[in-house]
Amino acid sequence: MSIGNRIAALLASGALALTGGLAVAPAASADGAGTPPEVEAKIEACEWTVLAPGDERWEVGMAKHVLQSLGYYEAGQVDDHYGEDFTAAVEAYQDAVDVPQSGEFDIATWEHARSDFGQVGPGLQAEPSDRVRAVQYALAVGYGYALSVDGYYGPVTEGAVRELQGVVGVDADGIVGPITFRVLVTGGACQELGLTGER
Repeated sequence: MSIGNRIAALLASGALALTGGLAVAPAASADGAGTPPEVEAKIEACEWTVLAPGDERWEVGMAKHVLQSLGYYEAGQVDDHYGEDFTAAVEAYQDAVDVPQSGEFDIATWEHARSDFGQVGPGLQAEPSDRVRAVQYALAVGYGYALSVDGYYGPVTEGAVRELQGVVGVDADGIVGPITFRVLVTGGACQELGLTGER
């Protein structure tokens, strides 16, 4: 199903309408000033994908790029396997941010990583950047966008980010901040957002 068809299906089904009784504190700042509070609350209600040693899924590859951008992991070629080297990197990061050293990329670890990640977008980072690679990896491997994981935040990456933001109702400014970061990680697993990774 194309992104355009999914947008129509989402709007028709009311998937972006606020669910009654939803009370979740939003992130410190939205990616765009025009993101409706109810959309931000819905995104914040999506559960983080907890990753553990032995897992093989695209979110592991994204997490590797994130930790690489923060200086806790080094790999020539990033893959989706959660091995011993990545477990050690996660534990080192958890120790640095004062999170219990479970070795799992758990909820607290994702929250700290999101905060430390900051924002990426046109002109916001030196290029090429592992932060950009993290975004590109999620878009390409997790959501099927046809783009290169090269670390350059060019028009193709910006267009993909804007399109994904538009699908879930985030202000489509092309900047990956805390809200879009959470969409990238949780969107495939959070039915409220209606993303499946199929394009």
